[in-house]
Amino acid sequence: MAIVISGSAVFSPRVALLGPIITFALTMALFGFYTLLFGLACYFLFTGEHLAHRKLHITWIISLFILSTLGGLITVSSGLDDLAIQYTALLTQNPAPFVKAVTHYEKETVMVGFQYSCLVVVNVLADSVIIHRIFLIWGSNVWAIMLPVLAVIATNSVGLVGAIMKIKGFSNTTMFSNFELELSGVKILIGFYDANAVVNMLLTLAIAGRIWWVGLKTSQTFGHDGAFHNNYRPIIVVLLECGIIYPIILFAHAAISSNVDIVVPVGLTGVVVQVAGIAPTLIILSTWLRRRTAGQKVIEPSRPSTFATSSGPYSSRGPASNFPTLVQASQSYPAVISSHNLEVEMEMKRVTEEV
Repeated sequence: MAIVISGSAVFSPRVALLGPIITFALTMALFGFYTLLFGLACYFLFTGEHLAHRKLHITWIISLFILSTLGGLITVSSGLDDLAIQYTALLTQNPAPFVKAVTHYEKETVMVGFQYSCLVVVNVLADSVIIHRIFLIWGSNVWAIMLPVLAVIATNSVGLVGAIMKIKGFSNTTMFSNFELELSGVKILIGFYDANAVVNMLLTLAIAGRIWWVGLKTSQTFGHDGAFHNNYRPIIVVLLECGIIYPIILFAHAAISSNVDIVVPVGLTGVVVQVAGIAPTLIILSTWLRRRTAGQKVIEPSRPSTFATSSGPYSSRGPASNFPTLVQASQSYPAVISSHNLEVEMEMKRVTEEV
C-alpha cells in the first residue's frame, strides 16, 4: 500500500516554498545593502589617514563582512536545499529523502555548524567594537569595561553551548537522546538571543549615557544654556538608531524560533548574522561622516575669552607670546579659564573624538 503525503500546517507546499523564498529575499536584500555599506566604509577608512584607530576599524569591518556574508549565504543555501527536498517529496510522494534530511543528513549538519559558528564569532566581533568605544569614551579606564566584558563572555558562552548542543543533536535525530539534545540546544539558543539583545541594548545605552552626561556637564560648566549639549544630540541619536537595530532583530528571531503553535514561513538566522555585522559598520561609518562634516570641531564657544578654539588670542596652541594675554583673560574671566573647565573641555573633546 502506497504512502500518500498530504498537505498540512507543518508539511505543505506553502511552507515548503514560502519559507526558503522569503528567507532568500530578505538575506539577499540585506546582502546588497551591506555590500554598499561595506564599500563606503572601506573607501572612507582607506582614504582617511588621520582617522583614529583606522587599522583596527579596517580589520573589524573586513572580518565582520566576510563572516556575516558567509553565514548569510550558508543559511540561504541550506534553505534552498530544504526547498528542493520538501518540494520533491510532495511531487514524487516519496518521503525517503525528506526523512533522511530531517534525521541524518551530513551535508545539512555541516551547513548548520558553519551557520551557527559564524553567528557566534560575528557576535563576539560586534560586541568588541562597542566595548572598545566604551573603553575610549570612559577615559581608557579598564574598570569601566569589566562588567561589559563579563556580560559578553557569559552570553556568547551560552550561545556557543547552545549551538554545539543543537548541531550534535541535529547530526542524527533517529536517536532519542540526540533529539532531546537538539531541543535543549534550541531552547538555550532562544535564551541566548534574548540575553544578547538585552546586553547589546545596555552597551549602547552605556555609550549614549556617557555622551549625554558629558554634554550636560559641559553645558552647565560653561553656562551656555544647553548650547553645548545640543551638539551631542545627533551623536546620541545615531548611536541609538544603529545600536537598537540588532536587538530588535534578535527579539524577533527569538519570538519566531520559540513559536511552536504557528508555523512561520521564514528563517531569520541569516538576517541576524548579517545585521550583527551591519550595526557596528554603521556606527563606524557614521562616526567618520560626522567627523568629516564637522571638520573634527565639535565646540565653537561664543565667548571670545575661552581658548577651546584651535586658533585665536587665547588658543592653547598659540605661540608663547600669547601667554600674557592669556593671564589677563584668566583674571577677567575666572569662571572660564580654570583647571576644572579645562578638564571638562578635554573630557568633552575626548568623548566626541573617540565615539
